[in-house]
Amino acid sequence: MKKKSTKSFYFACAVIVFIVLLAIFGGMLKPHGLANADKVVLITEIIHGKMIGKTPPYSPNATYLLGTDHRGFDMLSLLLNGLKYTLVNAGLLTAFRFMFAIPLGMWSGTTGRGAEGLRVMQWVISAVPVFLFVYPPLSGLFFGLGLNEIDKANPHDFQLFTIVFFVMVTVLGVFPLAYQIAERARFYNRKPYVDASRLMGGTAFHRILRHIVTNMRLELLFMAISEFILVLFLMGQLAIFNLIIGGSETLVMVDKLVPGEVPYLIYLTKTGEWTAMIAYGAKYIQVYPYIVIESGIAFALLILSLQFFLYQFKKQNKGN
Repeated sequence: MKKKSTKSFYFACAVIVFIVLLAIFGGMLKPHGLANADKVVLITEIIHGKMIGKTPPYSPNATYLLGTDHRGFDMLSLLLNGLKYTLVNAGLLTAFRFMFAIPLGMWSGTTGRGAEGLRVMQWVISAVPVFLFVYPPLSGLFFGLGLNEIDKANPHDFQLFTIVFFVMVTVLGVFPLAYQIAERARFYNRKPYVDASRLMGGTAFHRILRHIVTNMRLELLFMAISEFILVLFLMGQLAIFNLIIGGSETLVMVDKLVPGEVPYLIYLTKTGEWTAMIAYGAKYIQVYPYIVIESGIAFALLILSLQFFLYQFKKQNKGN
């Protein structure tokens, strides 16, 4: 008998639908544009009878509810526009992990081949946080390519960094995921009907496709959502240390309060991608705290919403 859906489950589904709709239509709902013509480079105010000019970023006000960035772009518009890019990036990384983990895990779990090697790799990678594997080489590459220096940074190097980012995050997630899939495949492979298929001459590929994948569809969906959340969390961790993916715009900055200060680059997302917003805001947390607080809260709510949906989804399908 199918378990009756609860109000919490329906609410969780509504939250996910809201997120999806916001990702699709957020670019249309943004209150301000994100073209060069929409940049606000100067705001004048009359204070004590004198006209004072202010340059961005601007703190939250009646016109810009969440303030602006250094270019004068509205923060709310950036966040609304950038959600889809964050979800797509995390979705691609999750898909790449599954692309390699499913065949590897299914084959190992069904045939028993490579099981020990897979177990060892899973143990090595899971022994310490993935962040500790990813951060040192990515950080070294970022500074080694001079992506923080005006006279060295170029788009081709940033593309190389993005490729390495994708490869490392994908590879480090493949083995733990493949091991998890292999364990479940091994469980189903011991079922009498699967054993009967083997005795009747069914190949490993036939057993995987016909019996094991069929029985694991719901579990694979659980794994996909869980892996998606893990990827998002890792992206957020790396963003705190300015390691992000996606196209960025650079601004040359000079600290006017420090005489003779050498100009430096800051990266600002062209699209409003959320982890890039966090990376940018983290640099100015003491001067413009609202930037990282707003983007951080939005990102945290996204992860909590997905976690809540996963919990309710598992609870709803428990025993199926």
